[in-house]
Amino acid sequence: MSHALIADLGGTNARFALVPIHQYEPLEVRVLPCKNYNDFFAAAADYIGSCSVDMADIDAVVLAIAGPVNQPVIRFSNNPWHFTREEVQSYFGDNKPVALLNDFDAVGHCLEVLSPKDLVVVGDHSTVDPKGPCWVVGAGTGLGVSCVVPQDHGPNIILPGEGGHVDLSSCSDLEDDILKFLRKRHKRVSAERVLSGMGLENIYEAIALREGVERRLTAPQIGEALALGTDPIAVAALEQFFVFLGRVIGDLVLSVESRGGVYIAGGIVPRYLNEILSSGFRDAMQDKGRMKEFVSPIPTFVVMSEYPGLMGCACYASYLVSKA
Repeated sequence: MSHALIADLGGTNARFALVPIHQYEPLEVRVLPCKNYNDFFAAAADYIGSCSVDMADIDAVVLAIAGPVNQPVIRFSNNPWHFTREEVQSYFGDNKPVALLNDFDAVGHCLEVLSPKDLVVVGDHSTVDPKGPCWVVGAGTGLGVSCVVPQDHGPNIILPGEGGHVDLSSCSDLEDDILKFLRKRHKRVSAERVLSGMGLENIYEAIALREGVERRLTAPQIGEALALGTDPIAVAALEQFFVFLGRVIGDLVLSVESRGGVYIAGGIVPRYLNEILSSGFRDAMQDKGRMKEFVSPIPTFVVMSEYPGLMGCACYASYLVSKA
């Protein structure tokens, strides 16, 4: 049986797996901390040395990368790894089809193979237009965004971009204070400054300072405080995180009428599913003045699959082999 080697390479972890061609459930998944390896090739060698399939039996390689891939030198947004397409192709063999995708392009491809059990509806609307464009958004080490255009034949078209780095706006006194706090530190404030693990920490610190407390917790510490239920600042920070997420997604919907829905992935939101369901996320998304009725019908889903990026790589690998 022929296989694909697939990998979802993020800012914190590199997830490697094998998958039989035309199947989409990742096998032999290993999660390797990026900081433990000098470069991608060292991590790849570690994985390949331990997997059960010989590289001679690998028919395709698909890598999802946390950063722009249409560059002469591909650099990661949140870790120091870098390489060229030629170096990757040479490493795996010049006769082997290799594809490099943006990490959220890969999540966009996973929409082709996700089952309903992998999705949780947030809000009152769940009806999608299967031919309508959709957005994939996810907060983790950074903020990933991709616009997906479904196709009747062949893979979804994923429009390239770095939407996580758009300017952040505010719509309340609290948000004004958070942006002022971040502007002093960073001058320009992007959406990723609040919608990421680092962003949750930033929100917490800004709200604490607003309350007269100088304190910054790490994202895991905020998670522990939320579990204990003893820190009202942690509760307020997570709520504001979801409000900012709603505002940014509402702006995306205004930019592209995504009747195919909005799919929220990444490492943070699925972890706090109950909290987003009871949060002001949808109200903030729909808070678009006279355009509220335009945005309100757009359904939003949380992607609960453990490895959506790897599933998207597996899906794309099937197309890659069919085309070869």
